[in-house]
Amino acid sequence: MIRAWIGIALLAASWLLGLGYFQPANHFLWLCALVAATVLLSELPIHWPNRRQTLVAILLLLPGAWLMPLPYKAIPVLLAAGLAVQIAPRARRGLRKLGRGAVAVGAVLLAQSLALQVYSTLTARSHELPRPLAKLVGAVPRLLGIDTAVDGSVVAMRSLGETHRFAAAWELALDPATFCFLVGGLIALGLLHCVVANGGDRWRTWLRSSLVLLAVTFAWVPFRVAMLFGIVFHRTLRADMITEPNVADVLVNSWVHILLLAGPVLLAIRLIRRPSAPDEEDQPAGHEPNASSVRRWPRVPAPLLIGVGVAVLTVLLHWDPVGRPKSGRIMFVERHSTWEPTTEPYRTTVYGEAGSYNYAGIFEYCGQYYEMLRLLEDEEINDETLERCDVLVIKTPTARYSSREVNAVVRFVRQGGSLLMIGDHTNVFDMNTFLNDISRHFGFTFRNDLLFRVGSPYVQEYRPPLVAHPIVGRVPPMNFAVSCSIDPGRSVGRMAIRNAGLYNLPPAYQESNYHPQAEYRTDMQYGAWCQMWATRCGEGRVLAFADSTLFSNFCVYQPGKKELFMGMVNWLNRTSAFDRLWVRLLVVVPLGLAGAALLYLGLWLGTRQNASWLMTVAAGLAGWTASSLAIIALHRCSMPTPTIERPLTHVVIDRTVSEVPLHTGAFPDDKEGRGYGLLEQWIPRIGNYISRQEGAGAFTGDGLVIICPTRSVSADYRNRLRQYVELGGHVLVFDAIDLEGSTVNSLLWPFGLASSHATEPVDQGEMRLADSDLKTPLEVSCQVTGGEPIAWLGEMPVAARVRYGQGTITAVGCGALFNDTNMGTNWLVEPDADLLNRFEALYALLRASLPAGS
Repeated sequence: MIRAWIGIALLAASWLLGLGYFQPANHFLWLCALVAATVLLSELPIHWPNRRQTLVAILLLLPGAWLMPLPYKAIPVLLAAGLAVQIAPRARRGLRKLGRGAVAVGAVLLAQSLALQVYSTLTARSHELPRPLAKLVGAVPRLLGIDTAVDGSVVAMRSLGETHRFAAAWELALDPATFCFLVGGLIALGLLHCVVANGGDRWRTWLRSSLVLLAVTFAWVPFRVAMLFGIVFHRTLRADMITEPNVADVLVNSWVHILLLAGPVLLAIRLIRRPSAPDEEDQPAGHEPNASSVRRWPRVPAPLLIGVGVAVLTVLLHWDPVGRPKSGRIMFVERHSTWEPTTEPYRTTVYGEAGSYNYAGIFEYCGQYYEMLRLLEDEEINDETLERCDVLVIKTPTARYSSREVNAVVRFVRQGGSLLMIGDHTNVFDMNTFLNDISRHFGFTFRNDLLFRVGSPYVQEYRPPLVAHPIVGRVPPMNFAVSCSIDPGRSVGRMAIRNAGLYNLPPAYQESNYHPQAEYRTDMQYGAWCQMWATRCGEGRVLAFADSTLFSNFCVYQPGKKELFMGMVNWLNRTSAFDRLWVRLLVVVPLGLAGAALLYLGLWLGTRQNASWLMTVAAGLAGWTASSLAIIALHRCSMPTPTIERPLTHVVIDRTVSEVPLHTGAFPDDKEGRGYGLLEQWIPRIGNYISRQEGAGAFTGDGLVIICPTRSVSADYRNRLRQYVELGGHVLVFDAIDLEGSTVNSLLWPFGLASSHATEPVDQGEMRLADSDLKTPLEVSCQVTGGEPIAWLGEMPVAARVRYGQGTITAVGCGALFNDTNMGTNWLVEPDADLLNRFEALYALLRASLPAGS
């Protein structure tokens, strides 16, 4: 079993590498771990089904292999590949052995994936160990002679002349890799004893070995904790004062957790004996048990019951009854809040924090679909006021709600209203304190922390899972900005967004915005976190979201942000009989019992009918696949995108031929200021909304902006562009004199336009615009030839427009004038006269090139 235990440890490690549970995912190393584990686990014996069952099992596994994302896709792929090898007519012994390893790896991965889902769900609710377990963790350094005290979920140790506070979290004691090793070991022992023994002996020998494995794993925990403490103290001793705050990076280092698996592996090798087993060839594919030894049981196929049972439980876990839409009256509460208001329009007169750090953009965008209302500072929050809306949005309060106002909001929800609560990091401006006055009535709270991404603190990507909550079902991959976490407490609901690879830090109260430095500290907690919590109360719905920055003007038009907000409002603007607790219980309890009964009956019949466990697993995966597809389709059909009632002008930012750096969250992708994120942000100021699109999606708007293209332009793209303009589209193409590898002329030539980089700088030059007295300092630009000139540098045209069919295409050669450096570097800058002049020049070019906004 030496090779097998090492293989199981590699599979446990593969989840850290493939999912990015701590550090970012590395799929190459994940694949290497799977290959090595397949070789190592090939020594485990497998009880093979007969040929007909094998073919059926392969067919049942194929849909899951198509549907599942990485790294979960490896489970059905390995199982199907291993089964296929066993029935291959001329497969060599070595290949059959690898097939045996593939099946064993698939079985272990399946169990580990389920265990990890449970682990991440539970720890995302609360990372803290229960007080008795925290005291046991505190006993470890005390036994080593270190002065230690335990305060709730914090272990404080006095060492090296300082006090070190460690978070007593599940990840410190029983990390996901160790937990997956334990679960994988139980499955491997089951595979082994399934072949070695029969009847009661099989279960007795498996139980005996499993108890030893459990004892080994939990006996290792104190040594693991002691080693982590020791590594951190050693790094503290060697660190200087500047790098000292980051000595705890070992706690989120995947390789440290992987190396610490050596302990349970060595103990398992030493203490768990492998019983003698028949060779794999003793149970070849196609082996049938002696009919006289199998008692006749009802011929209901056990795998069918298991598949149906798994499908029922999957529906129970993932289906969210969306219900029918309400009237669509959305009210933003401006009372008690001076942060991110909706009252200042996102236009061309207000800049800095007041102009960009507000919700005017998303308020206007939602106005296309819903009746948008405001509850202003001078209005009361009472039953009469709240009757005017279906969805109440309480965002970033900066003053406390009175108890009377809180009770009015709670009554509103219990009587069928919907509530959206939006908080932010570290309890800045005490907003989470004020939100929690309300949220505690629904059983959850916003934590006073800030979540960072391990490895890249401010680049936190989120991809909705395959079977997602309907809120995020239409959300493309997106990035968070700076979020707190949500503590669901004892409330019953769903984590609409759960994300791993994050760690949290408490507020830095010495800073004006309470924002701590992104440091790896011993008091941090890490792993999976809840960032959106959906629950129900009475007849209404409550949704909590933890990152208010995403919906500010400078951020909301980035990929996924407006789609996320629309999903939140769309879900809240609905009602269902299932919103009532007694109706949910009436459905959930019988469904849960039925699913569990079917699963138990299938397993029981399987043992009586001597059914192959591989058929059981394949049927279960097929049931999961079928129910998952049904849930995805049901969510999408029952919650379609609302109909646009009052359309705004839609301008698309092309990402097919343009790859210029833009902004991610609040920060530029190009730190040296050569990107065009501010140009993108300024386009909605003339009264439209924007989105980034590529491929066919680039031609779905009223206008199209292509910024400094450098990718090759395909014939298909060029034809689509020509058809788009001919049918009434408006295209604006920017070129820049410093752009290397420009492909702009591949876009312009079909329309009789061209951009030339062979120009000389003009000392103290000025750009003048048609139909405007505005003159903007400009020294160098590309020369634009053809069409109708609309801007000049001296006598040289630097912008020109062509009418083609029902639309227009405009080329601007001075794109560098509007890069981030020349636009003021960031959106917080209050423009001086020169910068404001540049803004006005941009607005003039936009208005001359794109369809009119509101």
